[in-house]
Amino acid sequence: MSNVLAAEILKLRTTRIVWYLLLATIGLTALAVGAAVIVANNAHLDLSSDRAVREVLHVSASGALFVLVLGVIISAGEFRQRTATDTFLTTPDRWKVIAAKLIVATGTGTVFGALSAGTALFVANHVYSLVGVSFPLASSDAWQILGGSVIYAALFGAIGAATGSLVRNQVAGIVGWLVWVLLAENILLGVLPELGKWLPAAAGRALVRDPNGAFLSQPVAALALVAYALVIASVAIAAERRRDA
Repeated sequence: MSNVLAAEILKLRTTRIVWYLLLATIGLTALAVGAAVIVANNAHLDLSSDRAVREVLHVSASGALFVLVLGVIISAGEFRQRTATDTFLTTPDRWKVIAAKLIVATGTGTVFGALSAGTALFVANHVYSLVGVSFPLASSDAWQILGGSVIYAALFGAIGAATGSLVRNQVAGIVGWLVWVLLAENILLGVLPELGKWLPAAAGRALVRDPNGAFLSQPVAALALVAYALVIASVAIAAERRRDA
């Protein structure tokens, strides 16, 4: 298994799209947090309050969708580049390949999430200073949100990798998730909020304690995303037994 993991890490390191998505994630996070501070200040919120901290930092996971896309690429990219056959010939136990991709995607998501959280904290602290306020570093809400954003990114990476292993088509996997997260979930969350809060993106919003809605608690939201990743991965492993490379 260690050799399979090493191979997946090497593939990831030599894929340029990883670095582009990382830059996009950090850039979007910086812009979102900076804009959120300005909006909160213009709305005359007490920037040192828990409400303001949540308004500012819940956007620290703005780049989670990029991590989801990367997860799909990590798995489905093998079929797009036609390297899956060689991978499966080298490792006939296909579940090991899927598991390795899931682990690598989760680890990569964790790194993306940690860098985004650090960026969010850095930007928030400096923009607060520009408007003459000290960022409340002692706020437990701030650290819960930032920790939640790391978990959000890690689990979205896992879900993306599981999806890529299942559908195999990179474009279909990415477009499908974009339509689901940006359109379908928002509709369901508005029409059936009790059901909608259990959906993946809503669970992610719960992890960053989004103040703009009634969401799950952070622990329950994390478990929900873990369940999504495991179910999709299990279906992918079961389907792989009946497929050609």
